[in-house]
Amino acid sequence: MTVARNLPSVGCIGCGNMGGAIMAGLSARHGRNLYGYNRTPERLRRLEPQVRPVADMAELASLADIVIIAVKPHLVRGVLDAILPALTSKKLVVSVAAGITQAVLRAGVDGICPVVRAMPNTPALAGRGVTALCFEDPALREEQKQQLHELFGCVGMTLELPESRFAAFSAFIGCGPGYVFHCMNAVMQAGVTLGFPRAEARRMTEMLFEGCACMAGQSEASLSDLRDQVCSPGGMTIAGVNHMERTGVAGHIIDAVLAADARGRDMEK
Repeated sequence: MTVARNLPSVGCIGCGNMGGAIMAGLSARHGRNLYGYNRTPERLRRLEPQVRPVADMAELASLADIVIIAVKPHLVRGVLDAILPALTSKKLVVSVAAGITQAVLRAGVDGICPVVRAMPNTPALAGRGVTALCFEDPALREEQKQQLHELFGCVGMTLELPESRFAAFSAFIGCGPGYVFHCMNAVMQAGVTLGFPRAEARRMTEMLFEGCACMAGQSEASLSDLRDQVCSPGGMTIAGVNHMERTGVAGHIIDAVLAADARGRDMEK
């Protein structure tokens, strides 16, 4: 493993799907020491030798400059208790656990070091995620903010948001893959209904959504304009789009996001 002399070392407690994706993204870039802890040590093998397995959470916190907590929300307080003796003012604790507030994190580290709340979405597993970062701890330095933008930039794009916007971000982007996969599954089912084999329908659906996303990213046209470009007068597409308009598909999707937002606000009360 390459020894890092200038970049801060990073340790991750909980190297499952999300934690593992973050560490995998970091391990592809040389120049820093990486440490991992997981209750099931076998999950760390896929990250070796770039990520050094550590058998104890407190030991990981003593080794790493940046400690990422990527466990289930109900386990976070126990993790904070375990690493507290190893924390110093030079450490930085980052939580990616949904619903765990800055106040909980600050209390958990007893004010010893800065804390950051981060919210990546699951496309981070494919290196195409979106991560919101909350930099409201007054002890956080500008240098540390930049380090976190670079760190989470390994698995997609980053943006800074106040904690008051985290529920909205979660409902919109964090839950977003659920909405997209639901739509993808519906399109695939339509293809199967039209007689295409399921595996073939799935692959074509994947390429359809990927291709449309690429087109949107490469075009300055609005999404509604891109839709209209496919709708030839009297054609098949306009007939399908008109049906979606009549049945309120767009409104149902908007209502789904707002329902998720309401639920998220309830969870953080």
